[in-house]
Amino acid sequence: MTDETNMDQIEFWNGDHGTSWARYADIVDIMFDEITQAVLDAAAISTGDRVLDLGCGSGGTTLAIADKVTPIGSVTAIDVSSPMLERARHRADAAGIVNATFVLGDASVYPFAEHSFDAMVSRLGAMFFDDPEYTFRRMVPALDSGGRLALGVWRGPSENLWAMGPVAAAKEFLEMPPRPGPEEPGPFSFADPDRVRSILGAAGLTDIDLAPLDFQVPLGRTLEEALNFAMEMGPLSAPLSTVTGDNRQKAIAAITEVLKANQAEDGIVRLARACWIITARAP
Repeated sequence: MTDETNMDQIEFWNGDHGTSWARYADIVDIMFDEITQAVLDAAAISTGDRVLDLGCGSGGTTLAIADKVTPIGSVTAIDVSSPMLERARHRADAAGIVNATFVLGDASVYPFAEHSFDAMVSRLGAMFFDDPEYTFRRMVPALDSGGRLALGVWRGPSENLWAMGPVAAAKEFLEMPPRPGPEEPGPFSFADPDRVRSILGAAGLTDIDLAPLDFQVPLGRTLEEALNFAMEMGPLSAPLSTVTGDNRQKAIAAITEVLKANQAEDGIVRLARACWIITARAP
């Protein structure tokens, strides 16, 4: 179920980008494991809980939640991306998960029943709503009284070398798309704490808090794996797909140098990532 508000995001995540994220699902879960655990801990997920996983992607958080709540609890996982949701379903089936329900839909308009969840969580999904204030106003009634919200979101681009390091090195050789404004849908749209508090407060949530999470993320077990990931998954994937010839080779060489500078003795390439772990409660 969708309306017109998130159509750009729906188109984007059902195209090549969504397919790439589905293909790299296992690597993504390793990369984002610290965020997953921090979000689930912040939401105090426990046995018997009914949990909504917003923007579940390829199901990494969903599987972790299903394990924590045990079969007497449940998790409903929603995402707009058909390729990623299909991967999530396959992974759940392979793991023998019986307490997860997967929904292909737009959480901003989906008709969740009132008081149907004890907790809502999202790992790196909340930043992509066209109108987050409207979205959270609609979703808060689905939380039970006192229900918990926990979101993992990126802080500002200057703190996230994983994204901006390769971009800074390669942008002179590429036609980069305009960076989304600070309040437009995109990876850094929840970076401003005041904006986050305003959005969630307007939705009626209370006890809003933002805690920083900083870590070195493994971008690849080898330089080649990290380069492939940077070229297919990050902000450089689209401009690299259209450039050819000498400029493409120069861009790849520049990205490689950044990754090589962050490669440890064990061969793993690690770059800095910076998040907020946001918590709040329903009235």
